[in-house]
Amino acid sequence: MIKNFTFLVAFLYFSIAYSQSKITITANYPDATFYKVIGDQTIKPALGVGSIILKLDKKGLNKIKIVKEGFQDLIKMYPRSTKWPKNVQVTLDSRVVEFNVEPYDADIFVDGNAVGSKNYNLILKKDASSTIEIKKKGFKSIVQTYYNKEDKEVPPNSVNLTLVDRLIQVKVTPADAEIFVNNISQGIGTSDVVIPKGECVLVQVRKDGFINEEKVFCNKENEGSIPINHHFNLTDRLVKVEATPSDAEIVVDGKVVGVGTYDLKVPFNNCVEVIIKKESFLNIKKNYCNSNDYQEPPLRDHLELIEDEAHKQSISTDLANVNFTIAVRPEIVEDDAWKLLGSIVTTEFDVLEVIDKETGYMRTAWQVEGFNGSTIRTRVIVKLGDSNPLKYVMKISSERAEGAVSVKDDQDFEEWSRILKKYKNIIEEAQSRL
Repeated sequence: MIKNFTFLVAFLYFSIAYSQSKITITANYPDATFYKVIGDQTIKPALGVGSIILKLDKKGLNKIKIVKEGFQDLIKMYPRSTKWPKNVQVTLDSRVVEFNVEPYDADIFVDGNAVGSKNYNLILKKDASSTIEIKKKGFKSIVQTYYNKEDKEVPPNSVNLTLVDRLIQVKVTPADAEIFVNNISQGIGTSDVVIPKGECVLVQVRKDGFINEEKVFCNKENEGSIPINHHFNLTDRLVKVEATPSDAEIVVDGKVVGVGTYDLKVPFNNCVEVIIKKESFLNIKKNYCNSNDYQEPPLRDHLELIEDEAHKQSISTDLANVNFTIAVRPEIVEDDAWKLLGSIVTTEFDVLEVIDKETGYMRTAWQVEGFNGSTIRTRVIVKLGDSNPLKYVMKISSERAEGAVSVKDDQDFEEWSRILKKYKNIIEEAQSRL
């Protein structure tokens, strides 16, 4: 009984051992290649393609490698001590994508983790996905996602990724200035500006109250280097000057630069004087300063002219500040002529400052009238022009000063091409009566 049992065990052992001496291994891809592996060395030539019959060595691990382009190598071991079925199926299901990157020093990230540079083999497990990103300062990053899923596109075996689009980090001062690229807003304060290969882009920085800044960046051969960063600093101010009446002239540095409205540039650390003027209105003079020492200029400034009362009460005439000769009719003797002149002058002028009949010289005191924004002084001077025939020279001196000033402030007065209406007939009357 014992002998029979022992024999049965021995028979079964040898039967199993014999049945496991060979197995058929088939890959899920008919072009997969099988190699024998001893230690860490892959033995060539290959054992076969698609399917092989593997003879199991009693002492070894019977280690094989299954290889197919685009897939992670599969390592399998079939020790003879293990009972194997006659037919074994192996499955290649982990994809491999080989990445080659330029520039060579660009950084490679997989799912947010740095994995190196220049090249990298991405392994995609079955039903998995990964996102790869290529980064380098001064370049637009490349971001791509690859899938190893039945409902997604099969990933390529290899990919060459080259960073070609340049990137500039633009910063601006003031920080609330707006950045535009080719006239499209990119945000406030900072922006990553992309310059596609072979193209140029126009970068503008705008803020109300400032002179815009702009610069063209080109990503072309032989166009010079492209900076990684660029800082725009808006310093020159812009004031939109608006005048009323709308046809008032705007004068800067002695030149008429506009009518009604004008965009005034105020350079950094400078002041600019603006004069608004129109006939029959009082001038407005104003300084705009762009300096830390002064209040910052406004974005807009509306300047409304006030009607000049002195202009309203006067006439434009060629009689002002001009010597006019008055020929006395022969029938009028000198004494009568002198008395008549005195009578005509004192009709409008109360005070004769100088009167000398012998020399034929008469001068009134300045007669002063104040108006809104100006002071007008007027006087009459009479001189003997000739005795035979008798002639007198008469002059109406008309002068104007800005603001309210004393009649004695000679330095503030300038000749005025107008005469107050109440004095307009003096010379005409003298001519008609003499």
